[in-house]
Amino acid sequence: MPQETTNKAQPRPRHRLASNISLDSGPGMSSYDLRQLAQKEPQAFTRKMLGLIEERGEDGRRKLSWESIRDLGHMYRALAGVPVEVTMDDGLGVQRAIMADAFPMLAGNLTVAAVNDAYDAVPTIGQELVTERQDNKRFTQIAGITSNGGNKQRVGEGEDYPEIGAGEEKYTIASNKNGRRISITKEMIQENDLANIVERVNALGEISAEEIEEQTLKRVTDFDGGNSREPYVLHLGGSGTVLYIVTDGSPGARASLGTQVQNNALEDYTDLDNAQTLLAGMKNSRGKRISIPMSRCTLLVPNALAGKADRITGSEMVPGSLNEINSWGPKGRYRPRVLSSPKLDDLSTSAWYLGWFQKQFVRKWKMTFEYVTLGTQTESYLRSDIAFQARMSWDCEVGARDYVYVVQSIEASTNPA
Repeated sequence: MPQETTNKAQPRPRHRLASNISLDSGPGMSSYDLRQLAQKEPQAFTRKMLGLIEERGEDGRRKLSWESIRDLGHMYRALAGVPVEVTMDDGLGVQRAIMADAFPMLAGNLTVAAVNDAYDAVPTIGQELVTERQDNKRFTQIAGITSNGGNKQRVGEGEDYPEIGAGEEKYTIASNKNGRRISITKEMIQENDLANIVERVNALGEISAEEIEEQTLKRVTDFDGGNSREPYVLHLGGSGTVLYIVTDGSPGARASLGTQVQNNALEDYTDLDNAQTLLAGMKNSRGKRISIPMSRCTLLVPNALAGKADRITGSEMVPGSLNEINSWGPKGRYRPRVLSSPKLDDLSTSAWYLGWFQKQFVRKWKMTFEYVTLGTQTESYLRSDIAFQARMSWDCEVGARDYVYVVQSIEASTNPA
């Protein structure tokens, strides 16, 4: 069942994997033409292939894709062993021109394009719940902001202006490396097993999207931390700390009423009022109440509660009351955006969340998606007849940079297990 997003959430675009360009016959380039171009003009060959892969026709399909190849064996025989010039990142941010085998170069870029399409086709909501951040550190330290002037209302003549700087609260976001790879054997090429190749490439993109989505949802709900185990989403002062807790003044002093509402199942607008009461009591580093704009807030619910959330936020009037406007409805002062996902049901079918998620959570990318491809000039080909390998890897983690912008509601008095 696809994920649902309602109230302002926009669906991600879908792309199709198809093309009307053939590499070995018909209106496309023949295998002989490919080999001649690669041998005589290696730079032009690389530019032309990359251009065809990136270019889309009027129907939105790529001009060149794995699905457009009719005979993989012909393509392999035409390009294997032919050196072409490519530009690669040496891992330190320096671009270098090197000579590479034409077959893995083309196969690798076809795979990159197909993986991206498959990745984009997976509906996700994680990107709506975090602020993306690039950082190559293994452990990122984020200091809370404070002012050494406290609540000073006036700067006297000759006095220094209070300086805003790092406070005592420090938040840590770690790293989490992950990835998947696929292999194309010599037999798959000889048998022209393109259907199997397309399935594997698509799975590479789909699995990576789902892994990152599940990781993100586990973190923003503090699924593991709520059960007192790593990985906690909140590392405050160097220690893993439960983010959603009913105790006053926890997980920090600025959450004067706690961050969790117990016995608050989502049934009607009064349950949203209870969560809003907690948010209204949150304080900043100067001990002042925080005004959290509900227009930037999200009501995050599992699929099991999506219907109730839609009814509560979609009703203009309070059910059962005469001429009473629903504060959480279309004409009310609140009405946050509603996001839901069936993946949340794997964590809990009753817990729900309200707050400014992007203000509280950071998804840190130590290494963004990286594609590495290998061809026949490798030990894998010598030992196992693997003609082509592709690896998709990433290193990202989600951490909380504060604890006062999102609250959790549960229907009982125990955390989801």
